Amino acid sequence: MNNVNINKDDSIKLLKYFIKDLSFENPQNIEENNVFQISNSDLNFNMNVFYRPYNNNNFFSLLLRFNLECFSKEKKRNLFNLELDYFGFFEILKQKNYDQKELTESGTKVLFPFVKEIVEDITRRGGSFPVSLNEVDFNLIKN
Repeated sequence: MNNVNINKDDSIKLLKYFIKDLSFENPQNIEENNVFQISNSDLNFNMNVFYRPYNNNNFFSLLLRFNLECFSKEKKRNLFNLELDYFGFFEILKQKNYDQKELTESGTKVLFPFVKEIVEDITRRGGSFPVSLNEVDFNLIKN
């Protein structure tokens, strides 16, 4: 199996990374949560990536905003919500004509494993059921 999130491009370096904002809400009581299974639940997730260049063009940052909502199909109730903003600050090591799309893809490949680990750990420990995320496949994204 190919891991599409491995940064094969050594032209950028991750300098700083951290959780900028994290919210996890689990409004159901414990007894109700124990009866829900993934088969009778709907998962909706969304990930946006925000690119920001810096003054001397040797640095850029990305903010990955990941949202996950889980609803009960039967009771139409919210089981849990997770919102995560994850920040990464990068240095461009090799100068060439990069465009924003290339830098965003390369940086996202570096940051996404951190986001994946956080989301999976939180839902395993505190959600109605554990959520497992697939790797980001940029070949499936349409421009």
